[in-house]
Amino acid sequence: MTLLLLILLVIGMVIGYRRGVILQSLHLIGTISAIIIAAMNYEKLASRFDMVMPYPSTAETLTNPLLPEVDNAELAFYRMVAFFMIFVVAKIVIQLIVSAFDYLQQINAFGTAGDVLGTILGVIEMIYILVVLLMMAAVIPLDGVQTMMENSGLAQFLMENTFIISDKFIEWLQTES
Repeated sequence: MTLLLLILLVIGMVIGYRRGVILQSLHLIGTISAIIIAAMNYEKLASRFDMVMPYPSTAETLTNPLLPEVDNAELAFYRMVAFFMIFVVAKIVIQLIVSAFDYLQQINAFGTAGDVLGTILGVIEMIYILVVLLMMAAVIPLDGVQTMMENSGLAQFLMENTFIISDKFIEWLQTES
């Protein structure tokens, strides 16, 4: 799991470098916007999931070792699925809009500094996307997934220490609204 995360972070670096600082800034703003859109709307969708989607667990206890702060693992699962679905749709729509600005990739306004900043922004965008994916995986009550994530120090570090979003996810997954 750690190796996969490192590979994805390197891919984020390369993508950021190739896009440059201007285009990568738009993509990062798009990713943050998709997170905000999902955060504003996930509860409405999650409240309908328990009727149509079964919770994939036979466990009698509904606790999650990766997210001990979360009281109700079943509710957290429905909320995260709703968040993830809205995030993916919003990200796709925003990507389509931002792709209209792909010509900005040709503009090398800041030279080497722009390439370095694009690389940094690419890594930041990839970290935020990975946190969304890791949180989604963390609420899936399957032993294999849970074990893989428990054994990955990088996955746990990203889930616990990503600027602003780590604490917000825990808050969003809590029982109280």
